[in-house]
Amino acid sequence: MLVLFLILAPLLQVLLINRSPWGGPDLVVLAVVWLALSRGPVWGCVAGLAAGLAADVTPPADGTVGRTALVLAVTGLLAGHWREGAALPEGRTRERNPLLAGAAGAAAGTLLQAGAAVALGDEPWRAALAALPWTLAWTVALGALVSPVLLRRRHSVEAEPRVAMRRV
Repeated sequence: MLVLFLILAPLLQVLLINRSPWGGPDLVVLAVVWLALSRGPVWGCVAGLAAGLAADVTPPADGTVGRTALVLAVTGLLAGHWREGAALPEGRTRERNPLLAGAAGAAAGTLLQAGAAVALGDEPWRAALAALPWTLAWTVALGALVSPVLLRRRHSVEAEPRVAMRRV
């Protein structure tokens, strides 16, 4: 389901969200963060690279090709590491709060994209800052609300033991 959303996110972003007068979340960042939180840092990095390249070439492509791919790969990697939790002394790990992990991943992705656009000269800093507050608010809110649901569903599936073959 998340992989399908990752494939459709750049298209939905261009067709629906970017044309709405009230703004909206960055669906590509959210798709990468949610996949990284549910699957881990490697999946998040690969998903960020693939979704970023798709977003870079989806019309109207107006920036440096690869900028979004790099930013989303880093975002997916960071979100996946945030998911894994902090290491405790006796070799145990402590899960991080999924609400905070989703919000932090969404915020990091949105801020890194704005920073990369300004740093590479694709947008002037005033134009990047003008749209940033609304996009950041939408993306962080949606990332924080949906991430706990995704992680709770993932943990319930992992908790059930799978038996390939039963001995009689």
